[in-house]
Amino acid sequence: MGSKPHLRVLYIGSDSLLVERVTDELGCENAVVVKEPAAPDALDRLSEESFACVVCDDELADSDWESVRQSVAEHDAALPFLLLVSDGATDQVLDALDADRTEYVLLDAEPAPYAVTAQRIQRAAERYRTTVPRTGAGGTVHTLLAETTDTICVLDESGTIQYVSPSGDRLFECEPSTLTGKEVGAITHPDDVDRIHDVFETVLAKPERTVTVQFRIECNDGSWCWVECRARNQLSNPAVNGVVVTLTDISQHKQRERELRRFREVVEQAGHAIYITDPDGLIEYVNPAFEESTGYSYEEAVGENPNILNSGEHSSEYYASLWNTILSGSTWKGEVINERKNGHQYVVEQTIAPVETADGEIDRFVAINTDITQRKAYEQKLEQYEHIIENLPVGVFRTTPGDDGEFVEVNSELVSIYDAYSKSELLQRNVSEFYADADERAAFSQSLREEGTITGLEVEQETLAGETIQVSLTAMKVEEDGEVYFDGILQDITDRKRRERELERKNEQLEQFASIVTHDLRNPLNAAQSRLELVERSCEDEELHENMAVIDEQLVRMEELIEDVLAIARHGQQVEDTERVDLARLVESCWQTVETDAAEIVVDTDLTLDVDTGRAQQLFENLFRNAIEHGGRDVTVRVGTLADGFYVEDDGPGIDPEDRDEVFDHGYTTHSSGTGFGLNIVKEIVDAHGWSISVTEGTSGGARFEISGIGNEHE
Repeated sequence: MGSKPHLRVLYIGSDSLLVERVTDELGCENAVVVKEPAAPDALDRLSEESFACVVCDDELADSDWESVRQSVAEHDAALPFLLLVSDGATDQVLDALDADRTEYVLLDAEPAPYAVTAQRIQRAAERYRTTVPRTGAGGTVHTLLAETTDTICVLDESGTIQYVSPSGDRLFECEPSTLTGKEVGAITHPDDVDRIHDVFETVLAKPERTVTVQFRIECNDGSWCWVECRARNQLSNPAVNGVVVTLTDISQHKQRERELRRFREVVEQAGHAIYITDPDGLIEYVNPAFEESTGYSYEEAVGENPNILNSGEHSSEYYASLWNTILSGSTWKGEVINERKNGHQYVVEQTIAPVETADGEIDRFVAINTDITQRKAYEQKLEQYEHIIENLPVGVFRTTPGDDGEFVEVNSELVSIYDAYSKSELLQRNVSEFYADADERAAFSQSLREEGTITGLEVEQETLAGETIQVSLTAMKVEEDGEVYFDGILQDITDRKRRERELERKNEQLEQFASIVTHDLRNPLNAAQSRLELVERSCEDEELHENMAVIDEQLVRMEELIEDVLAIARHGQQVEDTERVDLARLVESCWQTVETDAAEIVVDTDLTLDVDTGRAQQLFENLFRNAIEHGGRDVTVRVGTLADGFYVEDDGPGIDPEDRDEVFDHGYTTHSSGTGFGLNIVKEIVDAHGWSISVTEGTSGGARFEISGIGNEHE
């Protein structure tokens, strides 16, 4: 539908500028000023069309204004008539106009004649609309039909239009008379024609009823307009002799219905929880997303206050501020911790907006809730991760991937490692500035771009203070939002490398010591043993033989001391390559290498474990010798399984509880023939494997050594 003119003015005259300027001054989109220069043509048009006011020039080419005014009064005595008086009007003429109560405007005397003319037209038209003339019945009916908002039609019994009221020009946007003679179906939307014919048949069959129906009619511009039709059969009324149809334009109402329907569909399908309350806060509507997110059904929520979602996490002042905001007509936005029907809390991003009437009064509130529980949880975890990264004892970085590279993100430890004053200082530096050898940075960058990851790369770098440091780099190439970065960690290993060099130096010294022991001690010892054997074979003195036996024992003890010292010096905390072995077989093999005499071994284990076989053999041999030395030649040794390891126990005299903390110390022994190194070697072998050892009382009262932590073997 186009615009509907509701202020139609008939101007009898030839001033086109006046028509344009007065139309503008009327300031109404639907105002129309119709110009007719010839009086006869203007009066003919007045008889066919409806107008709210007639404006006439005081000088006409083919008539005089008095005759025109008389004809207008005969047509409709109440229709306003406004005379435009040009320059040259005498006082006598003006006095006559005043006496005759003719409305006029002195064009040349007014500073704004067009504005004054428009004001006079508006006042006259308004007076005409609200005043029913008491004379001229025909004119009164015409005026009423022209000014009514409805359109009245009369149809004959075939459905042909016989009459359309003057107000029809606003509905159909054409002269009402052009519709007469048309069948109503010809101006009805094709989808509505059958329904209209059925309704018309009902009206004809039941003259006592007023039938109401809504359908679409065609306007002059080809558009379709929704109307509500109320039809009543007046064929038997001689004054009418037809079906009277009253048409009300409901296009705006239908448009509003469509908008509301679309709005409801959008709200119903929205993923956000939406609810509407009255001005007092009582819920009038909730959408399905509200039901799903809160657990409350539509029936349970409507009529309740939104405080059914109150979690108790916010203060009364918090909600008071919310209400003050929306009651003032402003929109409130914020995060709220709500509680579902099942008692579980969730976080929403809430927007509450007031809806006002045309008078500015708050009619209702609309609340939209976006569930951000997962987002808040993610943000919380992200904060935790950032806190962890910030407090890691290693440097963490993100850089651009170039050979020079720029720092994008760093943690505090990296700032400390590079002797920078702050993160901002470090972020202004190129990565290559810290490399002692620029080629190493280029190689690192190229390798990371090609392979994607680098682990434990050791390079030499320089701090901002000029200090040379050794660092270990582990990094990976990542892509984020289409950008490539290098993410990684950097560990200052300067102290570790210094300790490694010191350890290497000490190992060299130990190796030298071992060589001295091997050469300078063993050679004289071997010579002494050889000489002793010669004397034993040639000597027959029994007493001398006894003394030589004692010497032989001491030489053997010296040999054992040398072996133990060499074991400590050459192996220390080192574990060579490991292999998985059967513990029972290993124990049996070690038992065969020890002088056991009458001692017995009981093996009760099916454990397999990863060990350095040579070192493990030393462990068991030393434990077995210790059991025999302290438990006697007929001691029984048992090896069994623990929950996370194994034990070795004997049925000898055991170890005094007060001495158990010292048994693994260098040189500790309670036996005259002991070296004091055996259990210390056992402890070092256990530690080298990453296990633990403790001593307690055995099941038979002897010593029990428990080796645990096998699940955490040294790798």
